[in-house]
Amino acid sequence: MTSIDILKMALKNLTKRKLRTALTILSVVIGASSIIIMVSLGVALDESFDKQIQSMGNITSIDVNANYNGKTGITTEDINKFKNIEGVSAVTPVLRSELRMMINGDRYVGSFTVMGVDPATTDLLGYTAIEGRGLTEEDAGTYNMVVNPLIAYGFDKKGKGEPYPRWIYTEEEVPEGVEKHELLNQKVTITTDRNFGVNKKYLGNGSDVDKTLKHKTYKANIVGVVNKPEMYGENYVILPIDTLEKIRKDTEKVYGNNNGQNTRKGYDRVIVKCQDIEVVQQVMDNIKDLGEYNVYSPIEYISSAKKTNTSIQVLLGAIGGISLFIAAIGITNTMVMAIYERTREIGIMKVIGAKITDIKRLFLLEAILIGFLGGGLGVLFSHLISFALNKLSPIIMQLMGMGVAMGGMVMGAEEEVSKISSIPLWLSIASLIFASLIGLMAGYFPARRAVKIEALKAIKSE
Repeated sequence: MTSIDILKMALKNLTKRKLRTALTILSVVIGASSIIIMVSLGVALDESFDKQIQSMGNITSIDVNANYNGKTGITTEDINKFKNIEGVSAVTPVLRSELRMMINGDRYVGSFTVMGVDPATTDLLGYTAIEGRGLTEEDAGTYNMVVNPLIAYGFDKKGKGEPYPRWIYTEEEVPEGVEKHELLNQKVTITTDRNFGVNKKYLGNGSDVDKTLKHKTYKANIVGVVNKPEMYGENYVILPIDTLEKIRKDTEKVYGNNNGQNTRKGYDRVIVKCQDIEVVQQVMDNIKDLGEYNVYSPIEYISSAKKTNTSIQVLLGAIGGISLFIAAIGITNTMVMAIYERTREIGIMKVIGAKITDIKRLFLLEAILIGFLGGGLGVLFSHLISFALNKLSPIIMQLMGMGVAMGGMVMGAEEEVSKISSIPLWLSIASLIFASLIGLMAGYFPARRAVKIEALKAIKSE
């Protein structure tokens, strides 16, 4: 018999017992759709997590902090060693200070966290300009700065403000009555006087009101407004590191040891930028091998979360797989019953010269067709269920009081809250192939049983 003949016979045999065939296919539909939906929940969770990862501008950055008990910080020699590690694209030491700044002459004053970095690395570190430009190698030694957009809300009228930074994390958190100031291309005055222009109620703490102190001021320019990396979540000003070092030294001269700055040699913190996410863990291990540093990267959290997501997907897939296993038992039962009912037919096929392999292929093809049809319908059914889940999930979550929490924790964005099921193309194809293989395996032993039946006994059977 040709393959076409076998296919026609298989289809004809399946249509003879429509109800039993339909029920068997239905069991495969339920099994296939169950495993697809279960896995799709994990896939949606993984996709939303990937979106969160992509939104983190510093995902390939490593924070290296000096040992707190060490006599020295991270030296220039250490930094050069970091630069020579394979997979590293940029390294910059980081200084942090809290400085007092004035805008619009000296009519508005505020305190801000200032980060000093190598200006040539700001773009690589994720401080990308959203207005104006970022810092470049040419800005080294200058008083050009880039700022976070929320700095616009950090200034108070002279004599009305506080001597410490105003922390604002989103536009929605801006206190009522706080003015917003234009930032780009503004002239800023930096002063070593940390209490300049504060409300009088904050004065009176020793050297801060010492009239004999000779403070210095510096004229700076805001050349760009840059994004706010999620890792630190703070308002900041970024200056070239050599410029900030100069300001810190001048501040030390004014306040002596009372300024609270760390005077040990070297840097307390260095940022190492890797070429891509794949090499981050290896670079971290290499840095740890070079000395006793405190090393951290978001990749540690991400790796842990990825493992958890994978475990969830495996668990959900296993739960769905149970339904498909039950469907396989149904296919086996259907094929065994078919052999009992068609024993005489099998005998006749052997007598008229049908090959044993053709008889075996016939029964295997019938089983595969059940699996394939059930898998195909299961894919379509699962897409309908996925669509319904994504449409109805906001309503369900709202009724359960979970909408906002789920949106922030799992989906990471309000518009993505409803997407709790995602069926990629590979999952649909894999499920169809898997269902067909289940049919093949379920039909294998009944097919072997069919070819072992003796022709004469089969013909005499009722």
